[in-house]
Amino acid sequence: MTSSQGVWTAVVLFFALGWYMNLQLAKLHAKFDHIQELFNGLRDYLYEIDPQFDEERQTLESFLSGSGGMLAGATHNDLMREKKESGRRTLNTGFLEGGFRAPNK
Repeated sequence: MTSSQGVWTAVVLFFALGWYMNLQLAKLHAKFDHIQELFNGLRDYLYEIDPQFDEERQTLESFLSGSGGMLAGATHNDLMREKKESGRRTLNTGFLEGGFRAPNK
């Protein structure tokens, strides 16, 4: 084997290994995306049945249905702001985001 053949072999192996690693990384990202979807589904379910979000659900429902009057949207926004400022979770808080009793604290 001449030195030029060795160089070309190394270049071909380098690109083949890069291609293989890229395919494996794409599969890994797909698995991580699936796991994140499952955790978000769990978060949605747990938040749906958690009583700490009842007031937030009621203010949002009164705003969307129009039964809360002209200030229903402002009341909901104030509640959301107060919860975020006090470090508590809201219905829109992600599973891994910070907040009261967050997994990353």
